[in-house]
Amino acid sequence: MALQRMARNGLMASAAALLSAAVAQAGPIDKAPVRVGSQIFSAQNADHPWSLNLTGDPPCMYRFEVRSADRWVQETQADTVERSELHGPDDATDPARFGAETWTAYQFRIEPGAPSTAAWVVLGDWHVRPDPEDTGTMSSPWQLELRRGDILVFDIRASSQKPVLSNAPEQHIYTSPVPIARGVWHSLVSVADFDWRPKGTGSVTVWLDGAKIVDYQGPFGYNTRRTPYFKFGIYREATPQTLAVDYANIETSRTSLATRIHAPPGICGTKD
Repeated sequence: MALQRMARNGLMASAAALLSAAVAQAGPIDKAPVRVGSQIFSAQNADHPWSLNLTGDPPCMYRFEVRSADRWVQETQADTVERSELHGPDDATDPARFGAETWTAYQFRIEPGAPSTAAWVVLGDWHVRPDPEDTGTMSSPWQLELRRGDILVFDIRASSQKPVLSNAPEQHIYTSPVPIARGVWHSLVSVADFDWRPKGTGSVTVWLDGAKIVDYQGPFGYNTRRTPYFKFGIYREATPQTLAVDYANIETSRTSLATRIHAPPGICGTKD
C-alpha cells in the first residue's frame, strides 16, 4: 500500500510539475516573440489568459484556446473570424522555397469536447505572402482543417494568375471518413513543392499517424515572388463553442523529416 501511495504521489508530482511549467502566456504580435524549435514565431490572438499558454522552458507544448468572439486584437468587431495562432518567420529563417522540398511535421491534440460546429477551423497552414500588386485576400495553398462534426480535411490552392487578382479555388484532396479522435495525439508529416506552373514540379504528400493520406502532383501554390510562411493554432469561422488544441514538436525544414512519419518524437520528453 505504501508503495502504491508513493507511485501515485510520484505521478501526481510529475503531472503537477508539467502543469506548473505552463505559466508563460503569449499575447498578440506586439508582445514578446515565441520560440518554436530553432525559429522565432509571433502570436496573433485576443490576449486573454487562455489564448496561448506554453509548457516548458524552452517551450515544448503550445496550448491554444479560442472562445466566442476571441478576435486577434488587430481585427475589428466586423470581422467574422476568431483566432489564436502563431505566425512563423518570413525572413531568411523561413525554409520554404519554390521548386524544392519544404518539409513540415508536428503533433496536435484536440482537447475533449462537443464536435465542432464551425464550417471550418484551420489547424495549420502555409500562408501565402502577396506581392505588392496582388490582392490581399488569398487563402493558404496548404491547409489542414477541421470541418463540422470533427471531420478532418486537407486543402490546396493553385493559381498561375499574375498579378493575382482573386482567391484561387479550394481543392479538397483529403476528407477523413470518420471524425478525428479527440484527447489523443496525432502526428502529421508533409513534404511539399510550391510550384504554381501547370507543367512544373508542384506536389504535396501528407502522412497522418503514419498513413499516407495525400499524394498529389500538379500545380500548387500562387504565382508570387515571395515564399509562404507557416502558421499553426486555431483560426476559425466565428462560432459559440470553446475549442482548445495542443501542439508539440513543430518543425519546418528544407531537409527531410521522413523519420518522423513512423516514429514521431515524444511529447515534452515522454516516450509516446
